[in-house]
Amino acid sequence: MATEFVIDGDAGHDPDALPPVPVRIDGEVYEARCPKDSVGLLFADLAGGAEDPAEQRRIVEQMLRMVLDDEDAATVMEKVLDMGNRRIGIAYVTDLVQRIAEHYEPQLRARREEMGLVEPSDRDQRRTAAKPVAKKAAAKAVPARRPRA
Repeated sequence: MATEFVIDGDAGHDPDALPPVPVRIDGEVYEARCPKDSVGLLFADLAGGAEDPAEQRRIVEQMLRMVLDDEDAATVMEKVLDMGNRRIGIAYVTDLVQRIAEHYEPQLRARREEMGLVEPSDRDQRRTAAKPVAKKAAAKAVPARRPRA
């Protein structure tokens, strides 16, 4: 009995379908790919108090593997851990990954529009526009007082 897929998840979002972008890291050029949209969870983990150095290392390595192939990610991670290289660290990697994600955002937005998904900012704007202004609130608006002379 053959299985027929009613919904094929593999036919949807595919960040690997986007072309890689060259990035320069410490003078060397690498090819970076679009990070998974779950990269934001890693940013949140770092910002949320990943104070354990082993946890910070795991998060940074995972970010690098999201955008670089395994060999390049390992090379850059060596630079992160190299005490002689004061420039390449956690802040450098998070900034780089964020800029790579921003590079791909217009292409990802276009794909979401093709799929009929509404952008969060558009949804908020529509909600604001749809809310009627309460007449009582407008009537209660207090005019600015003039200072006494």
